[in-house]
Amino acid sequence: MRAYLIIAGCLCLAGCMFGRDDDPDFDRDHDHETTDDRTGGQTSKPVSRGSFCQQWAEAACSSAVVSACQASNTEECRQRQDEFCRMQVSSDTSDVARNECISAVTAAYRDADLRGDELALVLRMGGACSHVLRGTVRSGEACTSDNECDRSKGYACIKKADTGAGTCQIPQSISPGRDCRDADAACSAGFYCDGRNCIETLPAGEPCSIHEQCGEDGFCSEEGKCQARVAVNDPCSSDLECERGICADFQGEQVCTDRVLLSRADPLCENLR
Repeated sequence: MRAYLIIAGCLCLAGCMFGRDDDPDFDRDHDHETTDDRTGGQTSKPVSRGSFCQQWAEAACSSAVVSACQASNTEECRQRQDEFCRMQVSSDTSDVARNECISAVTAAYRDADLRGDELALVLRMGGACSHVLRGTVRSGEACTSDNECDRSKGYACIKKADTGAGTCQIPQSISPGRDCRDADAACSAGFYCDGRNCIETLPAGEPCSIHEQCGEDGFCSEEGKCQARVAVNDPCSSDLECERGICADFQGEQVCTDRVLLSRADPLCENLR
C-alpha cells in the first residue's frame, strides 16, 4: 500500500512539473504577458485582432449609424466595420486600454455625428484607441509612424532630422538646446532634433526632411519644404496637411474636415453598411 502511495505521489509531482509545458494555452497566455510601465506595472495581455475588431464593430454599429448609413441590418454593418477594423489593426492588441477604446468608439458613433477628435479616433485609431496598438516593429527597429510601434507600452517612432528616419523607442523628453543624440531622445513641443541638439522648429518655406522640423502647425511637403497646414474645406492629400488632422474623401474630392454627419451618400458609410 505504501509503495502504491509513493508511486501515485511521484506521478502527481511529475504532472505538476510538466503539465504546463504540454499545455499550449498556458504557454500562449503566459509567455506573452508583459509589464506596462505606462500603467504603473499593470500586466498587459494580448487580445487577438479578431476579438478586438468584433467588439469594435459592435460598438460602431449603433441604431443611429445603421439608420443614417441605410445598412440593410445591424449584422451587415458589423461585418463591414469588422473588415475596416482589421485593415487598421495589423496585429494583436493590448487589453490595457481596450475598454477605454471601445467605450470611446461607442460614444463617437452613438449619434452618427462624428466631430473633431472623434474622427481621428474612429478613422485613424487615435486618442484612447492608440494605446491598444501593439504594432509589428520591435524596440529599436526602423519605423515611419507611431502606430507601427508598441503603443500599449508607450513606444513611439522617434525621428532625427539628420537621417530623416526613425526608430521605435520609449520617448525621453529633452529640453530645448540640450543634446538629443540618444535614440530615445524626443524634443519638447516647438523643437526638433537636428541630430545633435533640440532646436526651434522652422517657419514655412524652410528646407526640411521630416515633418517634426515644421512644428505642430506645419508639415514637410513632397518638395522638401515646410508648409503651413490648411483649414477645413481646403484640398488635401494626407492628414498631415490639415489643421484638424483629418483629410477625408467627399464625393471623390479630398478635403480637410472636422465633422462628418453620416448619411447614405457619405464615403464613410461604405464601411458601415
